[in-house]
Amino acid sequence: MIESSILIVCDEPTTSRVWGLLLTDLRCRPIVTNTVLHAITALEESAPDVIVVDVTSGDANGVQICRSLREHSVSPMLFFTPINNETHMLEAYQAGVDDCIIKPVSPVLFLAKIKVWLNRSWTVKVESLDKLTVGEYTLDPTTHHLSCCDGRKIRLSNLEFRVLYLLVDHPNQVFSNDEIIDRVWGFHGEGNSVLVKNLIYRLRKKIEPSSNQAKHIQTEMGGYVFRK
Repeated sequence: MIESSILIVCDEPTTSRVWGLLLTDLRCRPIVTNTVLHAITALEESAPDVIVVDVTSGDANGVQICRSLREHSVSPMLFFTPINNETHMLEAYQAGVDDCIIKPVSPVLFLAKIKVWLNRSWTVKVESLDKLTVGEYTLDPTTHHLSCCDGRKIRLSNLEFRVLYLLVDHPNQVFSNDEIIDRVWGFHGEGNSVLVKNLIYRLRKKIEPSSNQAKHIQTEMGGYVFRK
């Protein structure tokens, strides 16, 4: 089973621990943080498939946290809040939240929400993609591995795999940031240039023979292109 990663931003240790255990049982990889700075770092390093914001402290503004995270990611964002107020929820949606959930929430409903948004995160299911071989590389959708002719197998995250698959499947075709977001996520979002830039950076570190010069994933006027 392909592992999905879920970023949890939560200031309540017991709740974050419960959410983390539930996601592990769902065979997802929870990334638990309790501050905006740590969350932004996690976004840049792991590009999670879904973001969960569950902030209840009176000193923290959950809506502002969502707004800050949206500047760095287009992944679906779920906002769990104890405030059942229309104005508050409208502010959350305007901040970039995809789904507002009023607490308390049962474990069953929590997992149901995660499953729904994981399904909506992608335009095409990974399992339906064919194995792809171009030059010295083979991309395997069933394992998220990039196999090299020298025998190496490189593990890619969900988003890394999808972005690389798109580029490799269309060699020599330049894709803009917006086109990559549209083809990978299925919608346009704010902050996409930062997100795509970070993904390309990580992919280059994993597959390029030289860290000083990109041989395969090249930057060209207007976007990125894969060269054999």
